[in-house]
Amino acid sequence: MEQEQIVDALRDWLDDDDWHYDYDAERHVIRAGITIDCKLRSGRVFIPIREDGSYIVNIVSPIGGDPKDIGEMVKYLTMANYGLANGNFELDVRDGEIRYKTYVNCKELESLPSQIIKDSILVGWCMMERYGNGIAAIAMGFSDAETEIKKAEGDSEESE
Repeated sequence: MEQEQIVDALRDWLDDDDWHYDYDAERHVIRAGITIDCKLRSGRVFIPIREDGSYIVNIVSPIGGDPKDIGEMVKYLTMANYGLANGNFELDVRDGEIRYKTYVNCKELESLPSQIIKDSILVGWCMMERYGNGIAAIAMGFSDAETEIKKAEGDSEESE
């Protein structure tokens, strides 16, 4: 698929789903905000559409990793990533930014099915909701990776 076809398909899906977003035509990036059902409360969505016929969905946490607790955040996100089928958490250890990234290769597609678009966007949203309380707790220094991963993955009595 061509870059503009991908942009059109993404924008059509977002419009049909009543999203409020901005499209930067010069940079080929879609930007939006989301409400997340966890202590993070919100997130930013960035979807760069690449010239090579692919796009990436980044769901960025409003809370980053604190430099003094970066090791615990690395441990938590690594544990969260283990076994994920679609996408992954990333942590920029230079500035603490945390995001969930999903990559979609559209190069050989003639069209972009709405289910692929929906899955590529919603998987990051769902992962932020699932692991967001742990991100917040660790970033604030209130907990540790092992405790929070058990809560997020339902392996303790403390799970909600």
